[in-house]
Amino acid sequence: MSVSPVLDPSTAQGCCPPLSAQALAPQVAGQFAPLFKALSDPVRLRLLSLIASTAEMCVCDLTDAFEVTGPTISHHLRVLREAGLVDTEKRGTWVYYRARRDALDLLGGLLTTSAAAPAIEAGTSCAAPGPTHQDAVISSNPDVVRLLGDPLRAQIVRILAEGPATTSHLVTDTGAKQPNVSGHLKLLREAGVVTTEPRGRFTYYRLVPDALQGAALHLADLAAQARTHDDIFRTC
Repeated sequence: MSVSPVLDPSTAQGCCPPLSAQALAPQVAGQFAPLFKALSDPVRLRLLSLIASTAEMCVCDLTDAFEVTGPTISHHLRVLREAGLVDTEKRGTWVYYRARRDALDLLGGLLTTSAAAPAIEAGTSCAAPGPTHQDAVISSNPDVVRLLGDPLRAQIVRILAEGPATTSHLVTDTGAKQPNVSGHLKLLREAGVVTTEPRGRFTYYRLVPDALQGAALHLADLAAQARTHDDIFRTC
């Protein structure tokens, strides 16, 4: 996929009012179109969301998060890079990806309903869970209990309770294969049980105590219900 040069964010800020305020000039539309085209594929959109949700992400974690081949992921990442949506940095044998926040800001500003008000209002279901939405994520996610039912995931959580660790640490401590560990970390991250933190050239996984507390409260609530209804038999 060939792309046109992306707008230079340093000079484009303020030059492109929201679509609802003013129609785009043909040249500007031609510069924005490749960015939207790059995001029109579900895999690429999810890739960007994973990258943008943290400071940076290793390609090894991105590959393990999808049920497609490594070359396919590499192709989609190249499209995002050429469109100007992500930056890369090679450290050792791994490539790390970072979202270009300025490019995302340009796209977001273009789609807002006005120059001053964002299109997505607080509290809408479209808002992606992030650090400021953590409480909402864990309070309505009893699936944390189900996730911990897997022996390897439970072991990973026990290890992370001793402190943040990298994927390689967890592979060593559990004796499991790296793709298997990465797959479990992906599920735990999506459930809000762990978060990632880049430190130098490594990505550390950190346990979210409130997520476990939320699961514990969910189990305690079930136990309380069971005690309350212990003598209530359903009719046959």
